[in-house]
Amino acid sequence: MSSPEQEPMMDVAGGDPALSRHLRDSLKVLRDASGNPEFQRLADDIIAGRQGLRAAATSDLFAQAMAPHVGRFVERYQQLSEEEREELARQGERQLAEQREAIAEERREAERRARRRDDDDDDDEGGGSFLQRGW
Repeated sequence: MSSPEQEPMMDVAGGDPALSRHLRDSLKVLRDASGNPEFQRLADDIIAGRQGLRAAATSDLFAQAMAPHVGRFVERYQQLSEEEREELARQGERQLAEQREAIAEERREAERRARRRDDDDDDDEGGGSFLQRGW
């Protein structure tokens, strides 16, 4: 998996890497479920950071692909009780918190790897062991 710094940030995520990753993952699901090659290419461009989600979301192609999903969501959401809506909101917040922690751990691991590489490079700068230097 790439580090959060290497992943393109979704332009609508407000700088939140967890929200960006969630949007990207959701877009991948929509792309994979779509039978429309044009929408799949558009989704790939957004996922790769070649196009912004904000601009793409205003296109007719995006609107056509999203319409059936949005309609189903609205129907289901309207059927939920207030308690169920609140529980869904809490669940979403928990998922984002877990994603933020996963990203933080990925960053810590990347920093550990970088420190190990730096340490290895420092060891190599001395010319290796005394046997390798001809002693």
